[in-house]
Amino acid sequence: MIEYKFNCIKYCSENDYGIDVFSRGKLVKSIDGITKNYNDIILLVNMCNELEIEICHIDDIVEDYLTDFCV
Repeated sequence: MIEYKFNCIKYCSENDYGIDVFSRGKLVKSIDGITKNYNDIILLVNMCNELEIEICHIDDIVEDYLTDFCV
């Protein structure tokens, strides 16, 4: 089973949030710097987990988030 968790990298005084992808408890993919908005990354991670998104689709989902939902 694939599990998605958010990651956080601190730059100066700001946080950048991304997504870590785990398969059977092992980190298989990490996408850093998706957003600075904590609430957005939590919603995105929860959606991926609830819909049981396959790992092959995560890049497209992140791209859709960045192009369709961010201004």
